[in-house]
Amino acid sequence: MNDDYQPNLENQPNTPGLLSRIKDVIWLIPRKLRIVISIILGALIVILLLNAFKPEAQKREIPETVVRVDVTQVFPASYPIVVNANGTIEAETRGNLVAQIRGEIVAMSDNFKTGGTFKKGDVLIQIDPRDYEAARSQSLAALSQAEAAYRQEQANAKQAEQDWGRLGNTSAAPDLVLRKPQLAAAKAQRDSALAAHQTAELNLSRTTLTAPYNGRIIRRDAVLGQYVSIGTPIAEVFATDGVEVRLPISQEEFSQLGLDSLANGTDAANSFDVEISSANSHNQHFWKAKITRTDSTFDINTRQIDVIADVEDPFGRQGGQPPLKIGQFVSARITGRTIDNVYVIPNKSIREGSYLYTVRDQRLAKQRVNILWQDDQNALVAAHSASEESNADDGFAADIKPGELVVITSLNSTLAGAKAKLSEEAKAAIAKPENETPSSHVTQSPPDTDVVKTNVVEIDISETNDVETSELGESIDAQEPTDTVETSVEESKTEGILESVEESIDESGDTKAANVSSSSPASN
Repeated sequence: MNDDYQPNLENQPNTPGLLSRIKDVIWLIPRKLRIVISIILGALIVILLLNAFKPEAQKREIPETVVRVDVTQVFPASYPIVVNANGTIEAETRGNLVAQIRGEIVAMSDNFKTGGTFKKGDVLIQIDPRDYEAARSQSLAALSQAEAAYRQEQANAKQAEQDWGRLGNTSAAPDLVLRKPQLAAAKAQRDSALAAHQTAELNLSRTTLTAPYNGRIIRRDAVLGQYVSIGTPIAEVFATDGVEVRLPISQEEFSQLGLDSLANGTDAANSFDVEISSANSHNQHFWKAKITRTDSTFDINTRQIDVIADVEDPFGRQGGQPPLKIGQFVSARITGRTIDNVYVIPNKSIREGSYLYTVRDQRLAKQRVNILWQDDQNALVAAHSASEESNADDGFAADIKPGELVVITSLNSTLAGAKAKLSEEAKAAIAKPENETPSSHVTQSPPDTDVVKTNVVEIDISETNDVETSELGESIDAQEPTDTVETSVEESKTEGILESVEESIDESGDTKAANVSSSSPASN
């Protein structure tokens, strides 16, 4: 072999010896520890390889939501405070008829029964008058005797005065000579007999019980042949000249209605109109009433005060309504004072009792409001509320402006700031005069308020953001980015944060649809 090709064995490392020594060292390590070290080294190698050959994160456009909401266009208006209350019908005059003398009931009117009607002066019952007729005759005889004795004594007194003069007496005659004491006694006897006769006449008249007013009988307590004493209840009756209804309201409602003016004795009560209603299985009837007075104190148990309203034509003599019954349960709408320069907002627009959504500059804006009054349907918001202190930092916009579009669809707070776009239908409806607004876009307005128009706003979020999608999962990485997203969130399905994105792609690679579903299980 040529010397030029001979390896320099002296300069070569002793590789077999080094590997042998490394192997010996490794075998000196316990078997369990070698297994652990092998696993750790293998995991580090896999991590390094995955990190070295990881694919670059793809950036794609995440479409924002498109929400369809209903709005109402509001303007400053005057709104009358209306309070709903319930009460029972009561008679203005109600009481018990009682016997004023003793005796047996010998006759009764045909209408003297429960539910019967009577007119003023009608004879209801007749008590046996024979004893009282005899007493009247006796009193009349005694009166005649007393009258005769009195006249006789007057004649005697006159004769005594004449005799005193004929005897030539120039001084005044004494009282005994003139028989003045005897005359006074005779006069007293006559007056007593007259009073006894008047009492006998009165007792005799009381044997006939007559109706004190036009009314009806609630309950009859006596029957024919019954012996009654003084104070025995005969019947419970009420007058049909008028009825009233007592309506309990809270202290807040009392103040908002402006009923404090009733305590001043002014004619302000004429302005407090009340509409009484009662419904049965077929029809609902209405009666007009006016508040005439209130109770002087609040009930310490319910913290409410009763207002009393007199019902006009309660028995349907003029209007043709069915007559109201005593004790009948009715509903009432009390119209009080009118608040000027307020916005009438549907209750479903108010969020958490303190703010609402408006469409401002084509975006959803949260608006803090100051609620002056709230009933079952609407809330009155001050045109200039405490929200003037709001700023951009707290996420709330400035005061509501005339013509503002207030959202009435239920939304969550995460949609604040979303870009909004009015549909052509909504623009056309808003541009029309108030009296030409389509009925399908007009919400129910309270009496004497400006029209409140409801339109549909389609919120179209066209701007997109670049977000890394590496954390969206393998299902998104395997698909191509989408161009168009159509989202329809119904009013009842918009609560919660949008959680998932589902995409379907056709065979040619074009995007068919992207559906954004809400947290509601029923949303699409």
